[in-house]
Amino acid sequence: MASMKAALYTDIREIQIQDVDYTSPEPGYLTLNTRCTGICGSDLHNYFGEWKPDLGVAAGHEVCGTVAEIGAGVTGFQIGDLVTMECFSHCGVCLYCRKGLYNHCLERKWFAHGSHGGFAEYTTVHASSLYLLPDDMTFEEGTLVEPLAVAHRALAQSGASYQDRVAIIGGGTIGQLCLAVAKAIGVKETLITVKYPHQARLANDLGADHIIAITQDDVPVSVQDLTSGSGMDVVIETIGGARAFNEATTIVRKRGTVVLVAGYFEDLEVNLSRIVWSEAIITGSNCYGFSHMQTDFQAAIDLIIAGRIPFTKLVTHRYPLEDIKEAFRIAADKSSGAVKVHVVQDKH
Repeated sequence: MASMKAALYTDIREIQIQDVDYTSPEPGYLTLNTRCTGICGSDLHNYFGEWKPDLGVAAGHEVCGTVAEIGAGVTGFQIGDLVTMECFSHCGVCLYCRKGLYNHCLERKWFAHGSHGGFAEYTTVHASSLYLLPDDMTFEEGTLVEPLAVAHRALAQSGASYQDRVAIIGGGTIGQLCLAVAKAIGVKETLITVKYPHQARLANDLGADHIIAITQDDVPVSVQDLTSGSGMDVVIETIGGARAFNEATTIVRKRGTVVLVAGYFEDLEVNLSRIVWSEAIITGSNCYGFSHMQTDFQAAIDLIIAGRIPFTKLVTHRYPLEDIKEAFRIAADKSSGAVKVHVVQDKH
């Protein structure tokens, strides 16, 4: 195969299908026949120019496909295997990898390491990033493993249990998946803030105990009323920005926990005095790694297999690769009703 189709960023808010060279995988890497790729919030940060995109490489890291070619030295996979992947590779031998904190690997690299991601007909991935999936799992389910692993990590970082009231700031994909994970692990009570009616409907379908529409209600006042002034035990912030950060530190109880999982891309002016007086614990959640005795990715796969995540409710739009411009336009416009937009490559 001499060439393949790939969607490349060409400018801010511009993405185009181009013919690019197909290259066989280097040692340690595999090539996937890409079947389904989700548009992530980080893809939109690149699309809007908030993060600098790589103009010569197809992005897309929420990927499910089948193994098409295997590089030298790779074991444990066969041609045709159904797989999904993490968004980065790791060395397995540095201090952080040996401690199970491979998301902080000293040699961490983007999964394709200069080659093309899921918005191309074929995706390059390092063997350390790859996970086998059951043969009966759908491409759509496999594509949701990556963002679900992000949500699982956020809940694990919070330490939330059946005793806790958990608030989630933001009704997008990660916020809704954090809600789904919170329900799956059986926390005491859940609350989510949303901006759009379709986000509220989805949160209701996922079993949220309290849904606060930010265009109608004051979040801190609502939380104060719901908790008799004590605040939430755990707050997971998925939006980013000073307003969301300050909101999270306002509604968390004294000695409670705030987990930041949003993509922050600019300096913020925030009120730190609340943290001093409340002694709240503020922590980040960086992609995924090991949580407890299992990787977040494997936990996400297990949740889907067990039917604990109603995945079909989250995918609101599906487009073929040739319509990726429209897919990004819809994903970028939340008033369109979009939650998760998938780029599907239906190959026969």
